Amino acid sequence: MTKQKQQPKNNFLVKIYLVLLFVLGITLGFSFLAANKNKTISIDQMLDNELVTALTSNDIEQRNVITQFAREKKVEGMVYNEYYKKIRLPKDKKSENFEPIFKTLARNFKIDLSKTRYKDGSCKYSFYDKYRSYSTVVLIQ
Repeated sequence: MTKQKQQPKNNFLVKIYLVLLFVLGITLGFSFLAANKNKTISIDQMLDNELVTALTSNDIEQRNVITQFAREKKVEGMVYNEYYKKIRLPKDKKSENFEPIFKTLARNFKIDLSKTRYKDGSCKYSFYDKYRSYSTVVLIQ
């Protein structure tokens, strides 16, 4: 007789345990989705950090920066920053020296890089993908 009373109680505990596992599984799934979403959004910030590191390691200082800003953009419900930097190069530097570094950054982030040369000798590099423009760097001789 005692076995009959314990069996319904055990069934109830099993059901509670399964419901808890289900809820935890859903919570874990949503946390992975949120982590993936944040990872794609932060490409702009990581790229800008790497660009600043590349520029400073090549003797570009804050006094060389003419203009810089970040513009908040929204594409397909995702918010990101588009960075812009206009830099006057020191006399011993040329914009061509930065091209291999910028190409490597674009390849590492799996994005595209475009280069536009102007008549005044300045050169614009744009980092972008199919949906958004991440960063623009204008180097002035």
